[in-house]
Amino acid sequence: MNDRKKILYCETVPEGFQQLVADLCPSEFDLRFLFPKGDFPKGEIEDADYILSSIYKIDKAVIDRAKNVKLIHCPATGINHIDLQYAREKGIYVCNSAGLNASTTAEMTIALILCCLRRICLVDGRVKKGEWHSWTWRHDSYELLGKTVGIIGGGAVGREVMQRLKGWGVKIVYSDPYRMPEELEKALDAAYVDQDTLLRQSDIVCLHCPLLPSTRGMIGREQFKIMKKNAIIVNEARGAVIDNDALTEALQNDEIWGAAIDCWEHEPLDPSDPLVRMDKVITTSHLGAVARECAERCFALAFENIRAMETGGKPRNIVNGL
Repeated sequence: MNDRKKILYCETVPEGFQQLVADLCPSEFDLRFLFPKGDFPKGEIEDADYILSSIYKIDKAVIDRAKNVKLIHCPATGINHIDLQYAREKGIYVCNSAGLNASTTAEMTIALILCCLRRICLVDGRVKKGEWHSWTWRHDSYELLGKTVGIIGGGAVGREVMQRLKGWGVKIVYSDPYRMPEELEKALDAAYVDQDTLLRQSDIVCLHCPLLPSTRGMIGREQFKIMKKNAIIVNEARGAVIDNDALTEALQNDEIWGAAIDCWEHEPLDPSDPLVRMDKVITTSHLGAVARECAERCFALAFENIRAMETGGKPRNIVNGL
């Protein structure tokens, strides 16, 4: 008889990623997969003692089926797919791995900036088609040196971006409802401004804020109209922070120069979306925190929390107030 506690991983991921999670799982637990690949064991919500969910929707109906669950851990940062209040009412801890993917997302942010400014993805695609564009866009591609980078969201990811941009010869401004301590601003060489000032001053606008009622659609038609004509916007926050239709119009009307979007309101992205066909738009598939090392850190905390629960301890990074 298998009396090991059951951990259910709820995402649809390749077999190689399931193997990564299985390798990290302590042997005293029975790891199962809601959508198994290869020979990995199938699990069900009803049998789980612990749930791991990065984006799989854990709503009231799912929680009601999870009669034995003590902890729901999101091995990422965003938790808007989990009904936090109902889990709290049921006495179920909800935790995440916030901060552990910050460096990974910051690296992706800078990669997106450079790809957009230098048209790297566009040129790569053309070269692979047999074209050679050594001169085609020299007059209309740009370097990062000397630019003003505006960061909306001064949390873990925003600060990692600031840290990595030191030495690039850029000016950093940021906005956030909560200002950083003055000594940290000095260490990161970042100036605090309000959001409208940031939008007016910045050549590059990077979004690193959570999706809240106050941030949904916060970058819309009015905001694009006050941005610089040469500006690019990079979204490594949540898709719904930007009004997608307003972004499309701003690019079509040359109100801004370009965009690099990793997070979308509706995922997977509709291939007929007009942004997909724009040369000055980098489109990626929510990859900001996607790197093996990042996954190892995020799942290690999840399993650490499960072990803590099994030994009478309290998990870390509780996000539903229990």
